[in-house]
Order: sequence, then structure tokens, then C-alpha cells
Amino acid sequence: MKIFDMICGRVFPDEARIDSTMAKLPGARALTSTEVKDYLRDDPGHGWVIQASTSNIVITLEAPPVHACAVRMTNTDGVIDEAVWQQLIAAAQARAGGGFTIVPPRTIELGAIESRVSGVQKQNADGAAEAIYLIRTAPRAARPPAQGGIEIRMVRQLVPARR
Repeated sequence: MKIFDMICGRVFPDEARIDSTMAKLPGARALTSTEVKDYLRDDPGHGWVIQASTSNIVITLEAPPVHACAVRMTNTDGVIDEAVWQQLIAAAQARAGGGFTIVPPRTIELGAIESRVSGVQKQNADGAAEAIYLIRTAPRAARPPAQGGIEIRMVRQLVPARR
């Protein structure tokens, strides 16, 4: 959550500053184009990975038109400190000028994968939007996995104003 707050919450969307920060971060490795495609599918972008014990921390930047910064923690038990997460969300909303609404929690099933999504979002009159999501993704067959197997993804997404 500290990496998400620093990179996605405070520095994003300044990608040059993020690139510079990540280049100096010990243990951070740029994702290969194949790895980027694994995370972003057909969307353009780039990212990094940091080994963290039995998990990886993966940071991705998705290029506009939907500009997104995400931090994923792979192979977790799916548990986070919810109070700290709520503090991060409140601080991010304040930095963005408020006006966010809660996104009703929902579950998305794609094949053998289940994702539980929650978060906040706001939309401006000009069509610009911002959202912050917490997504827990796991194989449905192992609901919930006993040890690890859940990816936690924190996302800050920016949509530009309509022209």
C-alpha cells in the first residue's frame, strides 16, 4: 500500500518522475514486453517488478486514453489492513478535491477467475473521471486458496475530459 500511495497516489500521472523513481529503486526490474502484455493485455504501457518474499510487487502504467497506475501483489492470502487502505483512499480523495462516490462492491467472473472489486470514483461535468479500485483476484476453483494464490491490485485510473 505504501508503494501504491507513493507512485500511484502522489506521483502519477507524472510518468517521467515515476520512471526516474523506479530506475533508482533497489531490486526493481523493468517488465519485458511479454510481461507487460500479460498484465495489460492489448493496452499500451510499461511496468516493473520487485521480488517481495514469496510474492512479487508489480507496478504498471497503462497509457492513455484511459491512463492508469496499478500496484499488484501476487500470491497473497488476500488480506490487507482495511483501516490503512481507507486512510489512503481518504487522503487521495482529498488531494483530488473530493467529490468521489463509493462504487458498489461487485464480483466479476471470467472463466476460472473471480475478481472482487471495490472502490471510489468521481466524474466531472466535462467527462473527466478518476477512480481508485481495490481488486482481489483468485482462481474460482480454490475459493479461497488456503495459502496464497490471491492477487491484490490497487488501481488509480484517470479518464480525460471529452473534447
